[in-house]
Amino acid sequence: MLPNAPLWRRIAALIYDSFLLFGLLMLFGAIALGIERLTLGPTHIEQSATAGGNPLVFCGSILVICAFYCTFWLRNKQTLGMQAWRLQLETADGSALTLRHCLLRLASGLLSLACGGLGFLWCLLPDHRTWHDRLSETRVVVHEKRK
Repeated sequence: MLPNAPLWRRIAALIYDSFLLFGLLMLFGAIALGIERLTLGPTHIEQSATAGGNPLVFCGSILVICAFYCTFWLRNKQTLGMQAWRLQLETADGSALTLRHCLLRLASGLLSLACGGLGFLWCLLPDHRTWHDRLSETRVVVHEKRK
């Protein structure tokens, strides 16, 4: 059985993934802004910006983040950052990952962050499992180096 990933590796993979995710969010924002400008006009965009932005763009950004992680996890159990740091997502019982596992992991990961990162610090305990590992019944494991 492969060992659970320590916190520093998870954070390194998260930082790596954030670069790609930032680019995707910028692309989404540019497309959304273009559509909004074409349909509602430039004055609406200025008024929307001073009022806190468009809630549809915010919801779309959340969907982009969810699609990013769910697509990578369901396709090959790892994001690009996880590949770079030799990490892989597995279910606790060894069954196949489902969309339910992925969405539950994302939601509970937000809970872990919302509590001041306490859910992530749980990973410092000997079994190296975060709150979102436990709540989604998944675990992140470290693979050996490939030769």
